[in-house]
Amino acid sequence: MDTPDLRTADKTLLAHAMQDARNYTISLLDEFAAWPDGVGVEGVRSPNPLHPPCLAIINPPLWELGHVAWFTEYWCQRYRGAAAAPRAACLPDADRWYDSRHVPHDSRWRLDLPDWAGTRHYLQDTLASALDALRALPEKDHALYFHRLALFHEDMHGEAFHYTRQTLAWPAADGLSDLAPAGDIELAGGEFLMGSPPTGKGFVFDNEKWAHPQRVASFAISATPVRNSDYLAFVEADGYRQPQWWSESGQAWLAASGQTMPRYWRRKDGAWQQRRFADWVDLAPADAVIHLTAHEAEAWCRWSGRRLPSEAEWEYAALHASDFDWGNHVWEWTASAFAPYPGFSPDPYAEYAEPFFHTHRSVRGGSFATRSRMRNPRYRNYYEPQRDDIFVGFRSCPAG
Repeated sequence: MDTPDLRTADKTLLAHAMQDARNYTISLLDEFAAWPDGVGVEGVRSPNPLHPPCLAIINPPLWELGHVAWFTEYWCQRYRGAAAAPRAACLPDADRWYDSRHVPHDSRWRLDLPDWAGTRHYLQDTLASALDALRALPEKDHALYFHRLALFHEDMHGEAFHYTRQTLAWPAADGLSDLAPAGDIELAGGEFLMGSPPTGKGFVFDNEKWAHPQRVASFAISATPVRNSDYLAFVEADGYRQPQWWSESGQAWLAASGQTMPRYWRRKDGAWQQRRFADWVDLAPADAVIHLTAHEAEAWCRWSGRRLPSEAEWEYAALHASDFDWGNHVWEWTASAFAPYPGFSPDPYAEYAEPFFHTHRSVRGGSFATRSRMRNPRYRNYYEPQRDDIFVGFRSCPAG
């Protein structure tokens, strides 16, 4: 069910995809529930899912699993429109526990949540009810909107669990691989419709509304993201200690973080290594560089005489260049602030994008942990520029 881009999935395919996503979520729960305290990287004890540290960049797994179930139930069955109170939850305290709009992040470690078995039942029951509701719906895009939203929301959290594994040095399979040979793609540019059209078929995230004319000048852009070997040259040239390559905000980030190399890199016994989940491995020269802030990406670009692409250039290339390799390795920073398109209006899940406009940076593409059905050339991801825990890298354009 991880077929490319399920935005236009009919009821049958959508039901199979929702079951597939829930099977994966429940497999995570079963794994975490059975996981004893273990030994992590170099003998340091790896945190147990029952007692993860309170960090701003992760959620406690037991809460996050319950939140996934709550989201499906709320939007697929309980929501009755902005003017009406939602229907009652199947768990009396579900809103108090799992509604991320009203449950502060740090409080999620202190809630009297159901145990693993209770959370598993909640995941099973909410999916069964959502699929029952789906069968009664007409085969229309507007009718299937919330079930498609719930599917993609669950896939986002599936990827977020990979971030948690990396942050906490929990074991996982690594999906990185060598990139194709490097090279720039020359594009003539011109006017195109950026964003999703209101007359199109299928699901649209509200931050893609609506398609609007956008002109880009002729430009060149790398066919692939930047590699470890490319970025290593900047590190070995002492680029982290040379302020001329760093923006003002980048210098502030350097001073606060104290980093002299990318997160999860080290030099040991004369060799460069990188931590991939629970293991330190030799740095693979041809792999995409990963776990970089936007500040680091921009510094490398200045040092190498290049620049980050704008969000419009990235989308234009993804739509017009057949050899533009995207979505399979790392998310990609762009030079553009995350901002609303002309004509934007929030959808019922108004907290999805609107609160993050103008404070976050637009990120495009997808990572090895992104489900294929999520990938779309118009999909807009977004993070604060100092984030480097996500599976993010970048590609570049010649400057000037």
